[in-house]
Amino acid sequence: MEDLSKTSGLELKLDLKKHSLILGKNLNKIKPEVRYLKEPKEIPPRKGITAPEQLYYIYRGLRDIKDEDIIRGNKLRYDIIVIRPGKLGNELMKTAGQNHRGGHGELYEVVYGEAWCLLQKKDVKNSRIIEDVILVKAAPGDKVVIPPEYGHTLINTGKTHLVVSRWVSSEFSPEYELYKMEGGAAYFVFEDSLGERFEANPYYQEVPKMRVARPFKKIEKFGLSSSEPMYFLARVQARKFDFLNNPDKYDYSDVFEFL
Repeated sequence: MEDLSKTSGLELKLDLKKHSLILGKNLNKIKPEVRYLKEPKEIPPRKGITAPEQLYYIYRGLRDIKDEDIIRGNKLRYDIIVIRPGKLGNELMKTAGQNHRGGHGELYEVVYGEAWCLLQKKDVKNSRIIEDVILVKAAPGDKVVIPPEYGHTLINTGKTHLVVSRWVSSEFSPEYELYKMEGGAAYFVFEDSLGERFEANPYYQEVPKMRVARPFKKIEKFGLSSSEPMYFLARVQARKFDFLNNPDKYDYSDVFEFL
């Protein structure tokens, strides 16, 4: 059992054996949406991959009950995603890739574990041409801003669970179809006897060299700090999350430190 209260800002515990969250008494009681192995169509064809049956779990619309009005009033939603450890064959465990309808971005926070966020921006006329790929390496407390027009997938690089929280617009709508059609992201991330390695997805016609980055520890214009859970910001400065509802008003060129 792992206590996530300090890093998330909510009364939460992680049951490592059941891959589930234990919600405190002041939180709304919601059941997770489960993503199954049979659902994502983004795994390169390899025989014998039958486990685990369940890959990750999404607690959608989680909140402290007393915060309901301010969250709804600012058109926000808070989710937590629990990603199991392990691999699919020799590919690191990951979430299904998604783009965002309406140009909305997302804001992630690593609550527990180690995360890589693989971002990609496609050509507006040809989705098989990728203009930019960014691999963001994030540790507990780090905040990962997903810029508009970038699709992404989360990768669990650690030996234990990965727990991430996210703020999104309540009008946010994910779009999975392109990633399914393309068989996944621009790169696959494998781990075997040779160590970690990347392979370009052969579906794409053009894939640029990957840029590696990490989040800045402070992003002042969005009120973000790696030392403070981002849940609290909705209570005191919810207007800082305006970029989630009005993404085109903001500049995202300074949210990552490139390595």
